Amino acid sequence: MQNVEQIEKDVNGNVSPSEKEAIARPEETIDQVRDLLFGGAQRSIENRLVDLREEMQATFKELKAEFEKELAAVQAMVEELERNSENKQLASHKEIGAAISQLGATISELGSGRSGK
Repeated sequence: MQNVEQIEKDVNGNVSPSEKEAIARPEETIDQVRDLLFGGAQRSIENRLVDLREEMQATFKELKAEFEKELAAVQAMVEELERNSENKQLASHKEIGAAISQLGATISELGSGRSGK
């Protein structure tokens, strides 16, 4: 209320309606002044933040797609290594089986050779 008294004294009792309104609602007046002074910069910053957010989301989507692609490639490689490992294991088992059969045959021949003497 002290502001009202100062304006009334300064204007000799003739306070304009806009001054009375400014005094009655100082928060709105401050907001209007702030908007006039900094509104353009604030809108510019807000627009830049929106642009950065959109750019970040686009980059995130690209990275996610690239990661999924790389993950699929790694999974395919693991599956191939699994198949190769299984095939090598089967081949080793066959070779061991053949070697055991051959050893058995050799032992049988040796045994029959001694029996014959």
